[in-house]
Amino acid sequence: MIGEEIEVLYEVDSTNEFFKKNYKSFHDGAIVVAIKQTAGKGRLGRSWYSPEGGLWYSVLFKPKIHVNLHAYTKIFSIAIIEVLSKLRIKAYIKWPNDIYYNGKKLCGILAEGISVNDRVVAIVIGIGMNVNNDIPEDLKGTAIALKDILRKNIKITYLLDEINKHAWNLLISYRNETENVTKLWKKHLVPKEGDKIKINNEGEIVEGSVLKISDEMLYVDIGGKVIGVQSIHKVVD
Repeated sequence: MIGEEIEVLYEVDSTNEFFKKNYKSFHDGAIVVAIKQTAGKGRLGRSWYSPEGGLWYSVLFKPKIHVNLHAYTKIFSIAIIEVLSKLRIKAYIKWPNDIYYNGKKLCGILAEGISVNDRVVAIVIGIGMNVNNDIPEDLKGTAIALKDILRKNIKITYLLDEINKHAWNLLISYRNETENVTKLWKKHLVPKEGDKIKINNEGEIVEGSVLKISDEMLYVDIGGKVIGVQSIHKVVD
């Protein structure tokens, strides 16, 4: 199960970093929750603003068999979409691992592996969601909190329990069926295969069609030439 073992910290640099340093002291499925993070982080080393009022936590897995790191990211992103749907919030997954609502970022997910002698011994999944925290003025154009969507505060413990419950059910159902996880993930994904998008290709804005989506890359057909896009930040809204 997820969350049978839980550590709550008032302040930490990053819940992912906490587990990376202390993973030996915790069991599979343990979670660490922070009231606030001083150095929250996202994909490709980007910082993540994480003050009091948000949901900042990580889950530790110690799989006995090899499971692709991206499968965990997909499972948690699907779980979050399902929980938000129960709250009548129509969110979507912005490739590869962010949860968006109405063009603004609501939540991010960061999966990291811990290796010893080139063998993955643990996996850490970090979730950062804007819930009851205020969004700074300089981020209001790109980020949003749940309280701003629902027009009320929501219990963070409710979100934590529901996300973990949905993620666990998905893990049990699809642990050995990563192709089905990917299909479900793609259902909620933006952009989708076949969509027209604009990208910043070495300083030039060009338009093309999404040919294929993988865990690490968007393959975009631009006039018969296929370009691989590794960062969603190269996609022009």
